[in-house]
Amino acid sequence: MSFKDVIGQESATAFLKAAFSSGRIAHAYVFVGPEGIGKRKTALNFAKLLLCESPLAHEPCESCVSCLKAGGSNHPDIQEVLTEGQFIKIDAIREACRRLSLRGFESSFKILIITQAGALNDESSNALLKTLEEPTANTVIILIADTLRSVLPTIASRCQRVVFSSLKQEVIESILMKQWGASPEAATYLSLMSDGSLGSALKFHEDGLFSRKNDLIKNALDRNCGLDGLLDLSSKERQDRQENIQEALFVLSSWFRDLLLAKTGSRSLINVDKKDDIMRDARSFSFAGLEERLDSIADAARDLKRNANARIALTKLRVELWK
Repeated sequence: MSFKDVIGQESATAFLKAAFSSGRIAHAYVFVGPEGIGKRKTALNFAKLLLCESPLAHEPCESCVSCLKAGGSNHPDIQEVLTEGQFIKIDAIREACRRLSLRGFESSFKILIITQAGALNDESSNALLKTLEEPTANTVIILIADTLRSVLPTIASRCQRVVFSSLKQEVIESILMKQWGASPEAATYLSLMSDGSLGSALKFHEDGLFSRKNDLIKNALDRNCGLDGLLDLSSKERQDRQENIQEALFVLSSWFRDLLLAKTGSRSLINVDKKDDIMRDARSFSFAGLEERLDSIADAARDLKRNANARIALTKLRVELWK
């Protein structure tokens, strides 16, 4: 894996290569941008470059012992902290910071990657703050976040910001067709649904979303919003199927989004194969009504992502969609 494998983020990777070339490496970075666009891949590759024994043109050599260990996710001087449940636990941060204070096991640099920095709560943020304020030599901390607002200002202000951009629709379309064998129709739909996230587009493709989306829309648009079956599940069954529920909400959101655009006269529809139905149904809603429904779907998706009670979230959504 090299920077060449990070698609569409030339500005971010060039910035990091320049920092490496000049020797002006910050002690902390925050990588900011939508999910699924290469932030983690870039962080791991930057870590590999910092530890590489024989870098070539600002790229890791891929053949030294350090590169091989980093590529296999078993380099002792690279730590990655993940969430446990909803948040990153304070003990995980304390242990990571303790290891950063030690000498490198095999390299001069020691690197800590916090993959979902938005999951740092007040306690874990405060545990990290002291290390950010008083970093030991040759330590690099990389925080990865969807938005800068999700990271506490006291943390973000002590990090150098690296911004990652959403990928262009045509880039995602090309990858889906050339590398993953998607049809042109599926590639267009999935690239629009992914909102610039290659990771999301690939997951949708692997899940066969394009072939199922019309059934999902049909089920979602019956008089009960297709939620009764989900409400009848046990709490554990709803938890196990939360990814499917999120997917259904995503498709439902695309439908109401298309209705809103149709009312403005726009032809930039996601569900272009259902254009006639969209134009007909758009007449049944006001602009305000569609905006309220889109907000309700977004609220339900956010609540479910935060592990809120699924029954309450879905019941509230059903009422607000068909009030």
